[in-house]
Amino acid sequence: MGALQETPIPLTVRISLCRAGLQVIADRLGVRMLHIKGAVLDPGIRPDVRGGSDVDVIVDPAGVDDVHRALLGHGWEVYSTFDEGSPFGHAQTYWHQDWGYVDLHRRFPGVGIADVVAFDRLWDGHLPRTVAERGIVVPSLVGQGALFVLNAARGDVAERDEALEYLSRLSPASRAEVSALITELDADVAASVVTGTLHEWRRHRDHALWKAVSEGGSRMQEWWGRVRAARTPGAALRVLLRAPRVNRSRLAHELGRTPTTRDVLVAGLRRAASAAREALGRGGERGRSGRVQ
Repeated sequence: MGALQETPIPLTVRISLCRAGLQVIADRLGVRMLHIKGAVLDPGIRPDVRGGSDVDVIVDPAGVDDVHRALLGHGWEVYSTFDEGSPFGHAQTYWHQDWGYVDLHRRFPGVGIADVVAFDRLWDGHLPRTVAERGIVVPSLVGQGALFVLNAARGDVAERDEALEYLSRLSPASRAEVSALITELDADVAASVVTGTLHEWRRHRDHALWKAVSEGGSRMQEWWGRVRAARTPGAALRVLLRAPRVNRSRLAHELGRTPTTRDVLVAGLRRAASAAREALGRGGERGRSGRVQ
């Protein structure tokens, strides 16, 4: 990572070249790719356009494996996997010593419909952009607005306020279009975090996960939310089986090297101990609450 910090290439230039390079890869593979966030976001949505520190793209789910192999073949390394990167399993992060980080999305957090259907819907009405002399495509203005709101749901209070301010600037018709797309994507629960109406969705299967994510819930609350949010019994079982496992990618970043078997065992014991303390603490709180009542 030191090579990136010491490179003479300015960050904005590097990110632009990285975007263009990703598009070259996608074009050669014949894979549809939408560029999102950062400097490609329409200034009408975020007047203070920020370049960011990485590149985010959403790839046609049918082409994710092809793009993955191509990135590895061009010098990128997997920094964190889909399963390890976030509670939503939405993106895989790659690292390149010259071009930095890329977040390859197969879905967007909060979207509940099938990945391939969601991508096709976001692809509708896509717009052309030019970055580093290379043509790329971004979602429609409505699509960008919907993703801006959903992205803010995972952010801090300032980001949510910014999303609310964006919605307030829209005409009633334009706001209705953004809201309609969010509903079509089955993403109303995530959007409710921004509008402050999450409590209205407490019976929805996604409620527990978004409550944990948006309010800083414990790891146990987050994992329980993941189980509740699973779309099928099989998916819920896979979440339960992953819960006790040590996140090797995160551990490697913490250690600054590839974890040994002993490192993983020690981390696993610490994880189990932390879960036990949390469970006991929650039990104690319930007991004390019961005595007061």
